[in-house]
This record gives sequence, C-alpha cells and structure tokens, in this order.
Amino acid sequence: MTSPYPAGQPKRLERSKSNRVLGGVCAGVANYLNMDPTLVRVLTVLLTLFTGVPVVVYLVLLLVVPEEGAPTAPASYPPVAQAEAQQGSDPVWGSSGAPWEQQPPAAEPAQTQPAQTQPTPEPKPTDHEQGRQA
Repeated sequence: MTSPYPAGQPKRLERSKSNRVLGGVCAGVANYLNMDPTLVRVLTVLLTLFTGVPVVVYLVLLLVVPEEGAPTAPASYPPVAQAEAQQGSDPVWGSSGAPWEQQPPAAEPAQTQPAQTQPTPEPKPTDHEQGRQA
C-alpha cells in the first residue's frame, strides 16, 4: 500500500506566507484541503454573514496554526524520553517501573516464639440475671 503523502510526511495545516489577505488562514486551509483559496474565502464570508462562527474560528486558527516554514517539533518530544527509552527507564515512574510492576520487598522471616494465651474472663452476670438468682 502506498502512502498518499509525499516523501512519507503527513500534510500539515499551516498559514500561508505568500497567498495571504489577513493572516493566511484561509489560504492555509485551502492548501490543506487542496482547494482554491478564493473559494475558501468566499465560503468563510458567507458563513460569517449567516452565523458569525467563522470569525471566532479564524481568530483561533490565527493564534494556533503555525506559519508556513516554521520549525516543527521533534519526532520524540521531549528529547529526554528517547534517551530514557534507550536506557530502559520509564519517564514517569523511573527505572524501577510502575508500582504494580515492582517486586515486593523480601519479607523477614518471622520469629518462632510460642504464642502466649491469656485466659478469657468469665462474663459477669447482668443485674437482670442477678435478680433471678436471688
């Protein structure tokens, strides 16, 4: 099965640097969806006239979506996790692993001493029982 992505990399949503009117969001979305940027802009304006929602979405995307050509995050973030994975240590629980994966500490052998038993006292008669006996 062949990958639909060029050179094995998935497509990223990025704001356009070259084809921008305001922030490059519509052109970036159009590039991501393989559409004409003008069509995406017209649809955005029409939806804004009827609902107003695209204004909020546009502002969120303007803040969240990286600009075209921005550096990407490394494949293994944080880099420490990769070094710890090579050493066989868990980044959360440490080298000994999760508590339920750890071996319980060795129990010390119990001392064998005879158990001391105390005689159980006889129950005292209650006032009601004493009244019957008298």
